[in-house]
Amino acid sequence: MPLDGSFIACLRNELNAAVNCHIDKIHIPAKNEFVFALRGKNFNKKLFIKVAPDCPRVSFTDAAFENPANPPMFCMLLRKHLASGRILSVEGLGAERLIIFKIQATNEMGDRVINSLILEFLGPKTNLILMDEQGKILDSARRSDIESGARLIQPGASYTPPENIGKTDLLTGDLKIAVQNILTLKEVRLRDAIIQNIAGISPLICREIAFCLSGDCDCFVKSIKEADLLKKLTELKCEITAGGTPFILYDQNNQPKDYSFTKINQYGGLLTAKAKDSFSELLECFYGERDRLSRIEHNKSDLVKKIKNLIARNERKLQLRKQELLKSADREHLRIYGELIKANIYRIEKGATRLVAQNYYDPECKEIEIPLNSALSAANNAAKYFKDYKKACNASQTLGELIKECETELNYLESVLFELQAADSTAELIEIRSELSELGYIPRNSGNKKAKINSTYYEFSKNGFKILVGKNNLQNDKLTTKIANKNDLWFHTKNIHGAHVILFTEDKTPDDETLLYAATLAAYFSKAKESNQVPVDYTPVKFVKKPNGAKPGMVIYQTNKTIFADPREFKL
Repeated sequence: MPLDGSFIACLRNELNAAVNCHIDKIHIPAKNEFVFALRGKNFNKKLFIKVAPDCPRVSFTDAAFENPANPPMFCMLLRKHLASGRILSVEGLGAERLIIFKIQATNEMGDRVINSLILEFLGPKTNLILMDEQGKILDSARRSDIESGARLIQPGASYTPPENIGKTDLLTGDLKIAVQNILTLKEVRLRDAIIQNIAGISPLICREIAFCLSGDCDCFVKSIKEADLLKKLTELKCEITAGGTPFILYDQNNQPKDYSFTKINQYGGLLTAKAKDSFSELLECFYGERDRLSRIEHNKSDLVKKIKNLIARNERKLQLRKQELLKSADREHLRIYGELIKANIYRIEKGATRLVAQNYYDPECKEIEIPLNSALSAANNAAKYFKDYKKACNASQTLGELIKECETELNYLESVLFELQAADSTAELIEIRSELSELGYIPRNSGNKKAKINSTYYEFSKNGFKILVGKNNLQNDKLTTKIANKNDLWFHTKNIHGAHVILFTEDKTPDDETLLYAATLAAYFSKAKESNQVPVDYTPVKFVKKPNGAKPGMVIYQTNKTIFADPREFKL
């Protein structure tokens, strides 16, 4: 369900714990995300605000967030006006979908001022607005279009709250009048009539009211008694005023599907309502993993774009070099032309443009026509053909080396792209970024030291054997060349990009089941994850070598065996 006015009213009660806390730090880890580190007596939490239209929220959290090196301008403005400030109150306007933080801070003149941080949950227009004491907007996360004629959200404009025109506020309005208005719509579904007349209630709650009163979410107004509807709305209002109870609705696969401030019964056995200790915990459970993955995708999008551009460039370069190699391969006729000109030099007149001679290199000795440069002598024409022939020979050798170099480069970039797309933590992205900066693919951030490998390997065990899986090229290098012993077993998909997998033998011989399990891991953590019967090579680590000058993660190996594994049999 969206954050309706009722849910936000319950959330405001919980956020009152931030009153009298000081704002220690402010940063924006990703677009539309804001983190305020709060410090108070027996209180040390972060206030997380997200104003993305698809999943807005505000909650207390203990999660760690990356602090970007170059904060956006709005972040700098928030720090200027709110840093070290004290939260005086957390307010709202009835069941309106907004939260107002009154914050006392010190301005550049040293005077104490009270600024307001206004959080509006208005669907596509969800916003975070900074307002001064005079009610003027200092700035906002999302500015409105001046020419649109809608409510103006621009620096310097006076702030006006949104309005629910023609609706009765659930928390501050006269519910008796609202019920009477609803009852006039006899042929309308009750849930639709409630939405039309009462502000602060989502469709989910409207359906629940109808279900509680009649046992049918689609009941019509004419089947409902005035006293029953008024009683239900009054009970709902009292529940919200008391703070509500956070509930998450889980499907039969234990996946969160919806949430509410009151228990929901309309789904019967299809969805199960589970209470949470706080609304912050509820929002973290519902959105936390989605937000984390979204943040990871945002942080790695520039790297993915960069690597894809490099791959496209190398593919074009490889294609051009292969075309040049094909041209240089057709060079034998140049030598033959030179030899035939030398053999027939006495026949060539000065200024001739062609030579027709018998080709004694042809088994049938057919005549051949050889183009000549009329500005050159016969001897110089022959010398030119010999020179072009030698040039083509040299080009063939050079192009062969360049093509091999380009293929190696392309292979490496594709491995990095695979690891980027599989990365699911900030630590992994830092390692990949460090690897690319060390190799000169991206500029190194000034003042930053070489990143250490600090993300963890995937760790598994089978029949008493420990197995480690690398997550990126740096980890693969360290795992294979430094951590593994020479008698441990190394696994990797055959000619397919994937992780290095080490089965630690401890000088024992693993059984076939353990070998197949390690091979399945190698297949699962590879580009062939969705395939079946994936070939996986394995060999003792002592037969795996890293050539001098090879890029991270690139190795050669010998005396290997191959197992065919089905990655679909493994679940992480």
